[in-house]
Amino acid sequence: MPLEFQSLSHGRITFGFFNIDTDLILLERYFFFAHFFCNTVEKIASWKDHKVEKFVIPGYVIERFENIGNLMGAIHGIDLGGFIGAVYQLFPFPQSPEKFKQKLDGKAHRAVVENLIIQWGQPVKILVEVEAGSQRVKIAELLFGKAAFRELVAYVWRGGMPEWEDMLRPDYVRKMKDAINTSVSPIFENFEL
Repeated sequence: MPLEFQSLSHGRITFGFFNIDTDLILLERYFFFAHFFCNTVEKIASWKDHKVEKFVIPGYVIERFENIGNLMGAIHGIDLGGFIGAVYQLFPFPQSPEKFKQKLDGKAHRAVVENLIIQWGQPVKILVEVEAGSQRVKIAELLFGKAAFRELVAYVWRGGMPEWEDMLRPDYVRKMKDAINTSVSPIFENFEL
């Protein structure tokens, strides 16, 4: 389930997994698959310069918030409109609360989810800019301080809220952790997952 995080540019923003059967992450009106986010974090962790560095995450943008859908309505099966509603039509919220865990095989549904999102949004290259001097990270137009960016990373490591199923993590998440724990980047100085 997405949570709110503090940005420097837009106040509280929404970030996170929104359905346990997909590894797609929501960031306000942007969507991208978790492995692209983790791969970008790996690159940031290995980056030691003190200049601006830019990375690109392939993703999608849904411009109109009503086309994104109503997460709580979709979870409860009462509002299945928009993209999120369409995902919940295919992958409904589990009947049993103990089965509410982020699944490791979310990328198995990637093609289905991509076919859905293009009905409401469009593909986009999401620019990620890292400034070592100020230790800020900008994702699209959303600017995060070092501490808030680390919270986004820790959220993905945990598997969001409800956490990863059986506390197991996909390979790309473990690789991200390894990169952070051996990082030379000022962004991850004194930070360990």
